[in-house]
Amino acid sequence: MMSHDVMPLPVEYEALRGKRCLVTGAAGFIGGALFRRLVSYGIDVTGTVLLPSEAEELRREGLRAAVLDLSADNNWDEMLRGAQVVFNIAAMFQETEQSEDMYDKVDHRGALRLAETALRMGAERFVHCSTVGVHGHVKEVPATEATALNPMDLYHRTKLAGEVAILDLARRTSPSQMAITAIRPAMVYGPGDRRMLKLFKTILDGRFVMVGSGQAWTHLGHVEDNVDAFLLGAVAPARAVHGEAFNIASAEPMRLRELVELIAREGGVQPPRLRVPLAPVWAAGVVAEVLCRPFKVRPPLSRRRVGFFTHDRAFDLTKAKQRLGYRSQWAHPEGVRNTIAWYQERKLVAPRSR
Repeated sequence: MMSHDVMPLPVEYEALRGKRCLVTGAAGFIGGALFRRLVSYGIDVTGTVLLPSEAEELRREGLRAAVLDLSADNNWDEMLRGAQVVFNIAAMFQETEQSEDMYDKVDHRGALRLAETALRMGAERFVHCSTVGVHGHVKEVPATEATALNPMDLYHRTKLAGEVAILDLARRTSPSQMAITAIRPAMVYGPGDRRMLKLFKTILDGRFVMVGSGQAWTHLGHVEDNVDAFLLGAVAPARAVHGEAFNIASAEPMRLRELVELIAREGGVQPPRLRVPLAPVWAAGVVAEVLCRPFKVRPPLSRRRVGFFTHDRAFDLTKAKQRLGYRSQWAHPEGVRNTIAWYQERKLVAPRSR
Protein backbone atom coordinates (compact mmCIF):
# COMPACT_ATOMS: atom_id res chain seq x y z
CA MET A 1 0.00 0.00 0.00
CA MET A 2 1.18 3.50 -0.80
CA SER A 3 1.33 6.24 1.81
CA HIS A 4 -0.30 9.59 1.10
CA ASP A 5 0.91 12.96 2.28
CA VAL A 6 -1.76 14.82 4.22
CA MET A 7 -2.22 18.52 3.56
CA PRO A 8 -3.73 20.95 6.08
CA LEU A 9 -7.50 21.24 5.70
CA PRO A 10 -8.23 24.80 4.48
CA VAL A 11 -10.34 26.82 6.85
CA GLU A 12 -13.15 27.16 4.30
CA TYR A 13 -13.59 23.38 4.35
CA GLU A 14 -13.32 22.97 8.11
CA ALA A 15 -16.91 21.68 8.28
CA LEU A 16 -15.72 18.49 6.52
CA ARG A 17 -13.42 17.58 9.38
CA GLY A 18 -14.52 14.30 10.94
CA LYS A 19 -17.14 13.66 8.23
CA ARG A 20 -17.44 10.45 6.25
CA CYS A 21 -17.66 11.17 2.54
CA LEU A 22 -18.47 9.15 -0.55
CA VAL A 23 -17.50 10.16 -4.10
CA THR A 24 -19.02 8.36 -7.08
CA GLY A 25 -17.10 8.33 -10.35
CA ALA A 26 -13.76 8.25 -8.52
CA ALA A 27 -11.98 6.71 -11.53
CA GLY A 28 -13.04 9.60 -13.75
CA PHE A 29 -11.51 13.00 -14.33
CA ILE A 30 -13.55 15.29 -12.04
CA GLY A 31 -14.53 12.55 -9.60
CA GLY A 32 -10.94 11.37 -9.36
CA ALA A 33 -9.64 14.88 -8.70
CA LEU A 34 -12.28 15.44 -5.99
CA PHE A 35 -11.64 12.04 -4.41
CA ARG A 36 -7.88 12.59 -4.26
CA ARG A 37 -8.26 16.12 -2.90
CA LEU A 38 -10.35 14.75 -0.03
CA VAL A 39 -7.73 12.02 0.55
CA SER A 40 -5.01 14.68 0.60
CA TYR A 41 -6.90 16.51 3.37
CA GLY A 42 -7.06 13.35 5.47
CA ILE A 43 -10.85 13.10 5.10
CA ASP A 44 -12.52 9.71 5.61
CA VAL A 45 -13.63 9.10 2.03
CA THR A 46 -14.66 6.15 -0.14
CA GLY A 47 -14.50 6.39 -3.91
CA THR A 48 -16.91 4.34 -6.02
CA VAL A 49 -16.06 3.17 -9.53
CA LEU A 50 -17.80 1.22 -12.27
CA LEU A 51 -15.35 -1.65 -12.76
CA PRO A 52 -13.82 -4.07 -10.23
CA SER A 53 -10.42 -3.55 -11.89
CA GLU A 54 -10.68 0.20 -11.18
CA ALA A 55 -11.50 -0.51 -7.54
CA GLU A 56 -8.51 -2.84 -7.24
CA GLU A 57 -6.20 -0.23 -8.73
CA LEU A 58 -7.31 2.34 -6.14
CA ARG A 59 -6.97 -0.17 -3.32
CA ARG A 60 -3.40 -0.93 -4.39
CA GLU A 61 -2.71 2.74 -3.75
CA GLY A 62 -4.08 2.34 -0.25
CA LEU A 63 -7.36 4.10 -1.04
CA ARG A 64 -10.83 2.99 -0.04
CA ALA A 65 -12.88 1.99 -3.09
CA ALA A 66 -16.14 0.22 -3.92
CA VAL A 67 -17.97 -0.76 -7.09
CA LEU A 68 -21.18 1.12 -7.91
CA ASP A 69 -23.09 0.94 -11.18
CA LEU A 70 -25.83 3.57 -11.39
CA SER A 71 -27.59 1.51 -14.06
CA ALA A 72 -27.86 -1.55 -11.78
CA ASP A 73 -30.86 -2.42 -9.62
CA ASN A 74 -28.71 -3.29 -6.60
CA ASN A 75 -29.57 -2.14 -3.11
CA TRP A 76 -27.14 0.60 -2.11
CA ASP A 77 -28.14 0.99 1.54
CA GLU A 78 -25.00 -0.59 2.99
CA MET A 79 -22.70 1.33 0.69
CA LEU A 80 -24.19 4.63 1.81
CA ARG A 81 -24.66 3.70 5.46
CA GLY A 82 -22.73 6.17 7.58
CA ALA A 83 -21.84 8.49 4.67
CA GLN A 84 -22.55 12.04 5.81
CA VAL A 85 -21.57 13.78 2.57
CA VAL A 86 -22.25 12.20 -0.83
CA PHE A 87 -20.75 13.66 -4.01
CA ASN A 88 -22.38 12.16 -7.10
CA ILE A 89 -19.98 12.67 -10.01
CA ALA A 90 -20.56 9.39 -11.90
CA ALA A 91 -22.38 9.66 -15.24
CA MET A 92 -22.66 8.14 -18.67
CA PHE A 93 -20.77 10.51 -20.93
CA GLN A 94 -19.84 10.47 -24.63
CA GLU A 95 -21.08 6.90 -25.02
CA THR A 96 -22.85 7.71 -28.28
CA GLU A 97 -23.32 4.03 -29.05
CA GLN A 98 -25.55 3.59 -25.99
CA SER A 99 -29.35 3.84 -26.09
CA GLU A 100 -31.35 6.72 -24.70
CA ASP A 101 -32.82 4.37 -22.11
CA MET A 102 -29.35 3.47 -20.82
CA TYR A 103 -28.37 7.13 -20.60
CA ASP A 104 -31.58 7.86 -18.72
CA LYS A 105 -31.05 4.89 -16.42
CA VAL A 106 -27.66 6.24 -15.34
CA ASP A 107 -27.84 10.03 -15.56
CA HIS A 108 -31.46 10.42 -14.46
CA ARG A 109 -33.03 7.44 -12.69
CA GLY A 110 -29.80 6.11 -11.18
CA ALA A 111 -28.71 9.53 -9.94
CA LEU A 112 -32.13 10.14 -8.37
CA ARG A 113 -32.16 6.73 -6.69
CA LEU A 114 -28.72 7.42 -5.26
CA ALA A 115 -29.99 10.71 -3.80
CA GLU A 116 -33.06 8.97 -2.36
CA THR A 117 -30.86 6.28 -0.83
CA ALA A 118 -28.53 8.89 0.68
CA LEU A 119 -31.55 10.64 2.23
CA ARG A 120 -32.95 7.40 3.62
CA MET A 121 -29.57 6.42 5.08
CA GLY A 122 -29.16 9.72 6.89
CA ALA A 123 -26.68 11.69 4.77
CA GLU A 124 -26.43 15.37 5.65
CA ARG A 125 -25.39 16.63 2.21
CA PHE A 126 -25.85 15.47 -1.37
CA VAL A 127 -23.81 17.36 -3.98
CA HIS A 128 -24.74 16.36 -7.52
CA CYS A 129 -22.69 16.92 -10.67
CA SER A 130 -24.83 18.30 -13.47
CA THR A 131 -23.46 20.29 -16.44
CA VAL A 132 -23.73 23.75 -17.97
CA GLY A 133 -24.70 21.79 -21.08
CA VAL A 134 -28.29 21.86 -19.80
CA HIS A 135 -28.28 25.41 -21.22
CA GLY A 136 -27.16 24.10 -24.62
CA HIS A 137 -26.41 26.88 -27.10
CA VAL A 138 -27.05 29.63 -24.55
CA LYS A 139 -29.81 32.11 -25.23
CA GLU A 140 -27.98 35.00 -23.57
CA VAL A 141 -24.28 35.75 -23.01
CA PRO A 142 -23.24 35.38 -20.31
CA ALA A 143 -25.87 32.90 -19.15
CA THR A 144 -27.07 32.75 -15.56
CA GLU A 145 -28.68 29.81 -13.82
CA ALA A 146 -32.05 31.36 -14.72
CA THR A 147 -31.26 31.41 -18.45
CA ALA A 148 -33.57 29.17 -20.50
CA LEU A 149 -32.56 25.50 -20.53
CA ASN A 150 -31.88 24.12 -23.98
CA PRO A 151 -30.19 20.68 -23.87
CA MET A 152 -29.12 19.74 -27.37
CA ASP A 153 -28.11 16.08 -27.22
CA LEU A 154 -28.80 12.83 -25.40
CA TYR A 155 -26.23 13.36 -22.66
CA HIS A 156 -27.45 16.85 -21.81
CA ARG A 157 -31.13 15.87 -21.97
CA THR A 158 -30.67 13.04 -19.48
CA LYS A 159 -28.38 15.11 -17.26
CA LEU A 160 -31.09 17.77 -17.15
CA ALA A 161 -33.71 15.14 -16.30
CA GLY A 162 -31.48 13.95 -13.45
CA GLU A 163 -30.88 17.47 -12.17
CA VAL A 164 -34.59 18.34 -12.29
CA ALA A 165 -35.54 15.15 -10.44
CA ILE A 166 -32.90 15.66 -7.75
CA LEU A 167 -33.83 19.31 -7.20
CA ASP A 168 -37.49 18.26 -7.04
CA LEU A 169 -36.47 15.87 -4.27
CA ALA A 170 -34.85 18.87 -2.56
CA ARG A 171 -38.13 20.78 -2.68
CA ARG A 172 -39.75 17.89 -0.81
CA THR A 173 -36.89 17.66 1.69
CA SER A 174 -35.90 19.99 4.50
CA PRO A 175 -32.27 21.18 4.40
CA SER A 176 -32.04 20.00 7.99
CA GLN A 177 -32.71 16.47 6.72
CA MET A 178 -30.30 16.56 3.75
CA ALA A 179 -29.11 19.66 1.91
CA ILE A 180 -29.13 18.95 -1.84
CA THR A 181 -27.08 20.99 -4.31
CA ALA A 182 -26.32 20.72 -8.05
CA ILE A 183 -23.02 21.91 -9.50
CA ARG A 184 -22.90 22.56 -13.25
CA PRO A 185 -19.27 22.45 -14.48
CA ALA A 186 -18.34 24.22 -17.69
CA MET A 187 -15.79 22.76 -20.15
CA VAL A 188 -13.46 21.12 -17.63
CA TYR A 189 -9.76 20.80 -18.37
CA GLY A 190 -6.48 20.47 -16.49
CA PRO A 191 -4.02 17.76 -15.41
CA GLY A 192 -5.65 14.35 -15.73
CA ASP A 193 -7.95 15.34 -18.59
CA ARG A 194 -8.08 13.23 -21.74
CA ARG A 195 -11.29 14.62 -23.24
CA MET A 196 -9.63 17.82 -24.49
CA LEU A 197 -6.36 16.07 -25.36
CA LYS A 198 -7.34 15.82 -29.03
CA LEU A 199 -7.91 19.58 -29.21
CA PHE A 200 -4.56 20.37 -27.57
CA LYS A 201 -2.71 17.74 -29.61
CA THR A 202 -4.03 18.81 -33.01
CA ILE A 203 -3.21 22.45 -32.27
CA LEU A 204 0.30 21.67 -31.00
CA ASP A 205 0.95 19.28 -33.89
CA GLY A 206 -0.19 21.85 -36.45
CA ARG A 207 -3.14 19.72 -37.62
CA PHE A 208 -6.05 21.71 -36.17
CA VAL A 209 -8.79 22.80 -38.57
CA MET A 210 -11.38 25.33 -37.42
CA VAL A 211 -14.95 24.40 -38.35
CA GLY A 212 -16.91 27.55 -39.01
CA SER A 213 -15.93 31.07 -37.95
CA GLY A 214 -14.39 30.40 -34.53
CA GLN A 215 -16.55 33.17 -33.03
CA ALA A 216 -18.54 30.92 -30.66
CA TRP A 217 -18.12 31.78 -27.00
CA THR A 218 -16.37 29.19 -24.88
CA HIS A 219 -15.76 29.06 -21.14
CA LEU A 220 -13.17 26.79 -19.59
CA GLY A 221 -13.31 25.44 -16.05
CA HIS A 222 -10.06 24.22 -14.51
CA VAL A 223 -10.53 20.93 -12.71
CA GLU A 224 -9.19 22.30 -9.42
CA ASP A 225 -11.68 25.18 -9.54
CA ASN A 226 -14.43 22.61 -10.05
CA VAL A 227 -13.19 20.55 -7.09
CA ASP A 228 -13.38 23.71 -4.97
CA ALA A 229 -16.97 24.26 -6.10
CA PHE A 230 -18.02 20.74 -5.09
CA LEU A 231 -16.36 21.10 -1.70
CA LEU A 232 -18.03 24.46 -1.16
CA GLY A 233 -21.35 22.85 -2.05
CA ALA A 234 -20.82 20.51 0.89
CA VAL A 235 -19.93 23.17 3.46
CA ALA A 236 -21.80 26.35 2.48
CA PRO A 237 -24.78 27.28 4.69
CA ALA A 238 -27.41 24.67 3.91
CA ARG A 239 -30.25 27.13 3.38
CA ALA A 240 -28.16 29.13 0.90
CA VAL A 241 -27.50 26.16 -1.39
CA HIS A 242 -30.33 23.69 -0.76
CA GLY A 243 -32.30 23.01 -3.92
CA GLU A 244 -30.04 25.27 -5.97
CA ALA A 245 -27.94 24.76 -9.11
CA PHE A 246 -24.69 26.64 -9.72
CA ASN A 247 -22.87 27.24 -12.99
CA ILE A 248 -19.11 26.90 -12.45
CA ALA A 249 -16.27 28.01 -14.71
CA SER A 250 -12.88 29.69 -14.42
CA ALA A 251 -11.94 33.30 -15.16
CA GLU A 252 -13.75 34.82 -18.16
CA PRO A 253 -15.26 33.39 -21.36
CA MET A 254 -13.43 33.83 -24.66
CA ARG A 255 -14.05 33.26 -28.34
CA LEU A 256 -13.12 29.80 -29.58
CA ARG A 257 -10.48 31.25 -31.89
CA GLU A 258 -8.94 32.99 -28.85
CA LEU A 259 -8.78 29.67 -27.01
CA VAL A 260 -7.07 28.02 -29.99
CA GLU A 261 -4.57 30.88 -30.18
CA LEU A 262 -3.93 30.65 -26.42
CA ILE A 263 -3.17 26.92 -26.60
CA ALA A 264 -0.83 27.52 -29.55
CA ARG A 265 0.93 30.39 -27.79
CA GLU A 266 1.42 28.49 -24.53
CA GLY A 267 2.63 25.47 -26.52
CA GLY A 268 5.13 27.53 -28.48
CA VAL A 269 3.63 26.96 -31.96
CA GLN A 270 2.06 29.13 -34.62
CA PRO A 271 -1.74 29.50 -34.37
CA PRO A 272 -3.58 27.40 -36.98
CA ARG A 273 -5.22 29.24 -39.86
CA LEU A 274 -7.10 26.56 -41.81
CA ARG A 275 -10.91 26.72 -41.70
CA VAL A 276 -13.70 24.68 -43.30
CA PRO A 277 -17.44 25.47 -43.67
CA LEU A 278 -19.77 24.24 -40.96
CA ALA A 279 -22.65 22.74 -42.98
CA PRO A 280 -20.91 19.72 -44.58
CA VAL A 281 -19.19 18.79 -41.33
CA TRP A 282 -22.49 18.90 -39.42
CA ALA A 283 -24.12 16.70 -42.08
CA ALA A 284 -21.25 14.22 -41.86
CA GLY A 285 -21.74 14.02 -38.09
CA VAL A 286 -25.42 13.18 -38.51
CA VAL A 287 -24.65 10.45 -41.06
CA ALA A 288 -21.90 8.97 -38.87
CA GLU A 289 -24.24 8.71 -35.88
CA VAL A 290 -26.99 7.06 -37.91
CA LEU A 291 -24.64 4.51 -39.46
CA CYS A 292 -22.81 3.60 -36.24
CA ARG A 293 -25.71 3.40 -33.78
CA PRO A 294 -27.13 0.00 -34.92
CA PHE A 295 -23.68 -1.54 -34.42
CA LYS A 296 -23.14 0.17 -31.04
CA VAL A 297 -19.92 1.64 -32.35
CA ARG A 298 -18.79 5.12 -31.34
CA PRO A 299 -18.91 7.30 -34.48
CA PRO A 300 -15.72 9.08 -35.57
CA LEU A 301 -17.75 12.29 -35.81
CA SER A 302 -20.95 13.35 -34.03
CA ARG A 303 -23.18 16.39 -33.72
CA ARG A 304 -21.94 16.86 -30.17
CA ARG A 305 -18.36 17.16 -31.39
CA VAL A 306 -19.34 19.56 -34.15
CA GLY A 307 -21.30 21.57 -31.59
CA PHE A 308 -18.01 22.36 -29.89
CA PHE A 309 -17.34 24.77 -32.79
CA THR A 310 -20.80 26.35 -32.89
CA HIS A 311 -22.45 26.48 -29.46
CA ASP A 312 -22.04 29.56 -27.30
CA ARG A 313 -20.96 28.77 -23.75
CA ALA A 314 -20.36 31.75 -21.48
CA PHE A 315 -21.54 32.00 -17.88
CA ASP A 316 -22.14 34.59 -15.20
CA LEU A 317 -20.75 33.23 -11.92
CA THR A 318 -22.38 35.77 -9.59
CA LYS A 319 -24.72 33.28 -7.93
CA ALA A 320 -21.87 30.87 -7.16
CA LYS A 321 -19.80 33.70 -5.71
CA GLN A 322 -22.61 34.97 -3.51
CA ARG A 323 -24.04 31.69 -2.22
CA LEU A 324 -21.17 29.22 -2.43
CA GLY A 325 -18.38 31.67 -1.78
CA TYR A 326 -16.78 30.44 -5.02
CA ARG A 327 -13.77 32.25 -6.48
CA SER A 328 -11.84 30.96 -9.47
CA GLN A 329 -8.16 30.44 -8.66
CA TRP A 330 -7.09 29.62 -12.23
CA ALA A 331 -6.54 32.16 -15.00
CA HIS A 332 -6.78 30.60 -18.45
CA PRO A 333 -3.12 31.11 -19.51
CA GLU A 334 -1.88 29.49 -16.31
CA GLY A 335 -4.37 26.64 -16.64
CA VAL A 336 -3.55 25.95 -20.28
CA ARG A 337 0.19 26.02 -19.46
CA ASN A 338 -0.41 23.66 -16.55
CA THR A 339 -2.39 21.28 -18.78
CA ILE A 340 0.18 21.25 -21.59
CA ALA A 341 2.93 20.47 -19.07
CA TRP A 342 0.93 17.47 -17.79
CA TYR A 343 0.42 16.20 -21.33
CA GLN A 344 4.09 16.65 -22.14
CA GLU A 345 5.27 14.85 -18.99
CA ARG A 346 3.28 11.81 -20.11
CA LYS A 347 4.40 12.15 -23.73
CA LEU A 348 0.80 12.66 -24.85
CA VAL A 349 1.95 15.70 -26.83
CA ALA A 350 5.42 16.40 -28.15
CA PRO A 351 7.58 18.75 -26.07
CA ARG A 352 8.10 22.13 -27.64
CA SER A 353 10.87 24.64 -27.11
CA ARG A 354 9.66 28.12 -26.25
